[in-house]
Amino acid sequence: MLALAARKPAISRRMEYFVMRKAILLAGLAILFAVAVAAAEQAETQPQQPKPAAPRLSLIDQIKRSLKRLGATVDESKSSAEMVVSNYNDPKGGKTAVVVVNDKRKSLMGLYIYNFGSVKNAANREEVYRYLLSANDAITIGSFFVDSEDDIGYKYLFSNALPLNQTAFEAAYLAMAAVVRERRAEIKQLLGGGKDDK
Repeated sequence: MLALAARKPAISRRMEYFVMRKAILLAGLAILFAVAVAAAEQAETQPQQPKPAAPRLSLIDQIKRSLKRLGATVDESKSSAEMVVSNYNDPKGGKTAVVVVNDKRKSLMGLYIYNFGSVKNAANREEVYRYLLSANDAITIGSFFVDSEDDIGYKYLFSNALPLNQTAFEAAYLAMAAVVRERRAEIKQLLGGGKDDK
């Protein structure tokens, strides 16, 4: 019986110790919570300094940034405030010069590619025209054309009335480069051939 009586005070002292530790821990948490709430209220009452807005890029600067992302280079000596002359090295081979023109008057942006050749002295001019028309039917973006100087070009026009959608611009640029890669050799071969070459 004495052994039990001696144990009870030891057990109750341990219980008191744990209760006391728990009370101190809870008091500490309550103080931390109060400090956090006070700090949050103070932060809310202090006026926030507005962050300076990032400088707005012009349409041409946005295009240059997109071209850089695609790995194309910009020829600054041939570019202007409303036109960018770029060179794209296709990973599958070949280099393509793409001219991007911002026509504010018509609210259009045009991507133009030349260097296919000229129909001016082509003996099989009608055959070349038929090929270009059939190519236009087959491709999904842009169209081949013959300009006033009889040079063959390839273009794609889209509205610039809305802000530039970089993803759409980059997709169009790459799609045009792919069409050029597939069609340029055939066009040049047609231009070099005579009436007897089929």
